[in-house]
Amino acid sequence: MKRRDLYWGFLFIIGAILIIVNQLGYFAGVSFLGIAATVILGGIMLDSLLHLNFGGVLFPAAFICMIFAEEWNITQLTPWPVLLTALLGTIGLSLIFKKNKRWNHPNWTKSKWNESHGEHFESVIDEPDGAMVDCMVSFGSSIKYINTENLERANISCSFGAMKVYFDNALIQKGQAVIQLDVSFSGVELYIPKSWNTVIQVNESLGAINEKNRKDASQVPVVMIKGNIKFGGVDIIYV
Repeated sequence: MKRRDLYWGFLFIIGAILIIVNQLGYFAGVSFLGIAATVILGGIMLDSLLHLNFGGVLFPAAFICMIFAEEWNITQLTPWPVLLTALLGTIGLSLIFKKNKRWNHPNWTKSKWNESHGEHFESVIDEPDGAMVDCMVSFGSSIKYINTENLERANISCSFGAMKVYFDNALIQKGQAVIQLDVSFSGVELYIPKSWNTVIQVNESLGAINEKNRKDASQVPVVMIKGNIKFGGVDIIYV
């Protein structure tokens, strides 16, 4: 049995116990859904702290503040002030503790780049793909390298986890493609070629999408980025 399975198993057991205790009246005014969400978010915070993933610590902390805003009498701080604080804190801590990056390495998107940064992901998927690509993570973390000569659609689903998806080894033959996002309580990074003309049509519900290194792209291929972000963040990094 994996250590991570034991970790999450014990957390869910603790959550179940707290729900029973709550129903017996020991946590007056706190819903069992709030307790369950807090246990899950607390687990994400601890796991993220061990890997120095600052966004995985600060954003769950912000969500916990939102859940208990009335009980803690901090409604004036939710939702946007705490989310903005989490965002700025993540950026600041990442800048302070960042390591040297090999931006000019000819193959910098491969696993050596991640190893050099001390990053840890449960799985690294680097295999040939077809026109339709599915990437899914739930309560975990994954790196996916998309390798296809005819990308038409990429479905990316991430809940309570972290994911990095690299598109720099993907070709679009028909002039357009779709990246469909379904992100909740998670952080996702998309590495997209600068030559792609991206059009973002994403619904954000207490979430955010951010673009980095964007430059004027050619007219084709056109990549539609659609979907939903709930209590999460998506970074689009152009490479």
